[in-house]
Amino acid sequence: MAKRTPKIAIIGAGMGGLAAAATLRKVGIEVQVYEQAAKFARVGAGIQMLPNSCHVLKGIGVLDDLKKIAFEPYSHLNRVWDTGEIKRELPMPESLYGAPFLCMHRADLHEALYSTLPPEIVHTGKKLTGLDQNSGGVSLSFADGTTATADAVIAADGVHSLVRSMIVGPDKPIHKGRIAYRAVFDSSLMNGGKIGASRTNGGASIGI
Repeated sequence: MAKRTPKIAIIGAGMGGLAAAATLRKVGIEVQVYEQAAKFARVGAGIQMLPNSCHVLKGIGVLDDLKKIAFEPYSHLNRVWDTGEIKRELPMPESLYGAPFLCMHRADLHEALYSTLPPEIVHTGKKLTGLDQNSGGVSLSFADGTTATADAVIAADGVHSLVRSMIVGPDKPIHKGRIAYRAVFDSSLMNGGKIGASRTNGGASIGI
């Protein structure tokens, strides 16, 4: 008897959900992705992909395209915010790790991951309302009245995961007391100063 291909439902079409879908399809697993948003928007800001992450992107098949539009720093550099004093530098050239260190807009990464999937397997406007596990797999219910079935479900629906709350109960993030401030400035404000080839953090002592 031929072995049946597993059917996996992924809840959430963010970067984690799309990366999981692309990776599972690479090994021949059938995937359907369900996203509660009605459409994708260009939201978010800059994101770092360190060499280990870029090894994964290479396996998915999107690394070369991302390298064309991303900033590839030589190192991760921490400076004191007001004096510029270097506190720590971590070189991460591609020659050292076999994959680059890339900085890009979150939306560019999301678009690259989405491009690897057939559009018909990513379903938007699907807010999950129920999960029911039985001997035949898992049944999913959505707010629009539709249902779906799968052999297993992957929760990729973020920090306020509805799947997690259904399985383990209500939960909320724990604030660890660390706060990062983000701002964007026009490069003309540097009065000709050089930004350099490093991704730089400016903190009171060790960077934030």
